[in-house]
Amino acid sequence: MFNPTVKSLLISGMLTISTASNTLAETPTSKHTYNFSCGPNMKTYVVKSNNGQNKGIRCVKTVQSNDKKLPTIAWYGEGYFQGKTYRHVGHAFIDGNYPYLKGYASDIYGNGEYFKGNVPGNLKIKIINSSKIQVTGAWNEEWNVVKYTAYKPLKRPTTCGKHFLQFTLSTDNGKGLRCFLKVGPTYSNTTTWFGNGYWNSKNNTYSHLGTRSTEGVGAGDICGSSFGSYCNNVPYGSLQLTPARFGLIVKGAWKELWFAYFPSHG
Repeated sequence: MFNPTVKSLLISGMLTISTASNTLAETPTSKHTYNFSCGPNMKTYVVKSNNGQNKGIRCVKTVQSNDKKLPTIAWYGEGYFQGKTYRHVGHAFIDGNYPYLKGYASDIYGNGEYFKGNVPGNLKIKIINSSKIQVTGAWNEEWNVVKYTAYKPLKRPTTCGKHFLQFTLSTDNGKGLRCFLKVGPTYSNTTTWFGNGYWNSKNNTYSHLGTRSTEGVGAGDICGSSFGSYCNNVPYGSLQLTPARFGLIVKGAWKELWFAYFPSHG
């Protein structure tokens, strides 16, 4: 039976974060061989920690929203802390503690990552300006915008770990993974996900960050390097996610079936 909390997740509060373009083209882009960038659909940040032990990147979507149930920013991050690998998805919300946002994040693991952490609201995030974000609380970091950085991404994930609602996609045209965050102001408002896979050919890979807004569901590709050759942006309202006994029915710009999956590892 399909988990009823997923239905609540899909029907309740909307998530709003910005996109950089509205293209729906299906043409893969050329890859950056020597320099890393998250692509045009979000900003690329490098991580600077006070102790210098955290080296990584953040692919961030931002929007101006006064709704406490909608994230102000959402992001995908990965890198090395004290030389050990991590990979996570997060989002942050207004909670009356201006100028700070309340942040939530969970580690994706099971693909060789070392860390398996979960941060259910213990991040204080301050957007200093358009080029800098300060993170305190459970983490102590500074994120700085760059166009490109010398970074080699981790191996593409094939499982999410226990902190996520995991779905898989398998069609004649390709396969994929979807990792929905559980943590947020309320469980039912958690609508941020990371997805990856390939389409038409195993060489035509993609990775994306998906979200909800008041206009509906949308997603933007993280593109370049090993994240993917596709660099599309799906505007809010272009996707419809409908709960089903097996998982989710996706219509609109994408026509897919996402099957609920529960990893056996802890």
